[in-house]
Amino acid sequence: MQDNDVPFLISNKKLKPEYEDLERIKVSSTILTIGRGLKNSVVIPFLAISRNHCIVRKTYDEWFIEDHSSFGIEVNGLRLGNGKHKKLKNLDIITLDPAKEFVYSFIRPAQTNEDDNIECEPSNKRIKLENDVDSTDIINDVKIKFENSQSSEMQHIAEKIQNAQHIQKKSQLLKDHLQTEMKQKIQMLNKFFTTRIDSLEDGKTTIEEQRALLIQERDRQLAALKEEMEGKISSLKEEIEKHNAIESELILENVSLKQKLLKEREEFLSEINRESSSKQDLLSKLEAKMWEQEEIRKMEKRKLEEKLRNETEMLKLANEKEIKVLEEQKKLRESELLQALNVLKSKLESKEKETKQHKCEVEQELIKKVEQMKKVSEEEKIKMEELIRERGELHKKLAEAKLNANKSIVELKTRVEDRETELAALAAERIQKHSEQSTEVINSLLEQLDKVKSQLRSVENEKEMLKAENESGEISAKESAVAEFTDIMENELQCSICAELFVCATTLNCAHTFCKYCIAMWKKKKWECPICRKTITSECKSLVLDSFIEKMVENLSAEMKQKRLDLLKSREEDEAAQAHPNSDNDRGSNSHDESDFNSSFDEGEAEEYEDFFEHGHDYFWPAARGEHEAAAARSPYTYSGSDFDSFDSFPTTSTSSSDSRG
Repeated sequence: MQDNDVPFLISNKKLKPEYEDLERIKVSSTILTIGRGLKNSVVIPFLAISRNHCIVRKTYDEWFIEDHSSFGIEVNGLRLGNGKHKKLKNLDIITLDPAKEFVYSFIRPAQTNEDDNIECEPSNKRIKLENDVDSTDIINDVKIKFENSQSSEMQHIAEKIQNAQHIQKKSQLLKDHLQTEMKQKIQMLNKFFTTRIDSLEDGKTTIEEQRALLIQERDRQLAALKEEMEGKISSLKEEIEKHNAIESELILENVSLKQKLLKEREEFLSEINRESSSKQDLLSKLEAKMWEQEEIRKMEKRKLEEKLRNETEMLKLANEKEIKVLEEQKKLRESELLQALNVLKSKLESKEKETKQHKCEVEQELIKKVEQMKKVSEEEKIKMEELIRERGELHKKLAEAKLNANKSIVELKTRVEDRETELAALAAERIQKHSEQSTEVINSLLEQLDKVKSQLRSVENEKEMLKAENESGEISAKESAVAEFTDIMENELQCSICAELFVCATTLNCAHTFCKYCIAMWKKKKWECPICRKTITSECKSLVLDSFIEKMVENLSAEMKQKRLDLLKSREEDEAAQAHPNSDNDRGSNSHDESDFNSSFDEGEAEEYEDFFEHGHDYFWPAARGEHEAAAARSPYTYSGSDFDSFDSFPTTSTSSSDSRG
């Protein structure tokens, strides 16, 4: 777009100094935005102008204006309304605000030049109208349009006068309202202060002073109120005077405009009558020019359509290429996913095979364990028969003992002690074999213990028949039974590392059992079983052993119970200190604990301890070591650290107890 062809908006009146740069606005682009917002092409910082006031847009060589304002804009005195648009012609008058501060004329240089050329053409080129009827119609139309424009201008001035009168009336009403309000406030103040003055109590010396102060306060507030109201009323009077001046100016302007319009009408009619012959020529030229413009527009339209067609074809080709690429990527992705799926399927199949094999192996192991359990139960039946037989013999011996009281007491004591030691040994063997992972075996042991207790009760009943002579023997028998039971638990259910009853019994993959804390501290030194030297790969908590030990401890003496509680408490503290170390102090304490633990395994003792686990079974029971190792390999149950030592320990404890009794 050349600078000569650029349309512009020119102000119809001189603007204020701060708006001087807005007197001439060039429409240099196809879209021109006007408003108060800073993002607009033309920014007018005036309150009556909206943020996005209007848009001047070019469409197919024609200019349009779109109204987006709150108060509305006017084109040639006609208001558009929000969201509506109107075609702009050369010399159209655009009013942007209701106060008529910004009134512009739309100028198109090309059309003004054409109009000047048309007006400057010589009169000898005018051609007589071929059809008088058409020319008269055109003249009539022009007259009507001229009259309409004149009437619209007169109406516009009348509206201005009416608005000024309305504003004047409004100002007068405001003035009256302020005056009445001032009177009401004065009355209220008078009432308020009179009531306060009347409410003052009589008989006080300060009544006059208080009254004087209240009167002064009232006068001061009344003066301030009057001053404020007078200021408002004076400002309203000034506004009314201004509006009166504006109204008088508008009336004068209306009179002068009417005279001017009448003059223009007469001149226009004379000009129409004088130049009616040249109108047809002008119309023909205008039609030719319009036809040329129409042709140019059609050419531009064709070019645009061809351009759009080419662009759409290019876009189609590009889209087709993208679709092909996406399809190829999709196929590749599908093939990759299929491969991954096949790999997963193969892995799943292999895992299924492995699980089936593992299942078969587990089933075979279970069958073997069931067979072993059956064998063990048969052995137990044989032992129970032997016990029953021995019990019958015991009854016979007790009957004989009744006949000879003094002799039978001594014999009964010795036999009961022997029987108790044998039963304790049998119970220890059963505890050793079945106590760790089989609740059924524990229940059977408990039943056998109950039987032993029942035998003891029967013996006690028999002893009661012997009255006072047997009372001392009964107490010693109970104490010896409890003591031997305590020895059995301490020997068979104790940890090989700390030599205490199991605390949180933990079974390793090799089936040996230790305290959880002891094996954790041992693993800091070696990742091997302290007994069989197998590598530690897994650990399993033995809940059966823990519950069995806790129930058995309940039957022990108060001293043993307290010892057990102290042990559990100390282990909890050690585990807590190991699990939650605190900076240097905790590291120091942990190192101290580890040093205390490891101090028990110094070089000489460590070698002796290792020799004990490698060859210790020979120390106590060398002849049966191979048998018990084979039994440990065959048995599905867990052996404690003293599995092989315990078998030899029972006779020694029993003899020692019998010696102590003797």
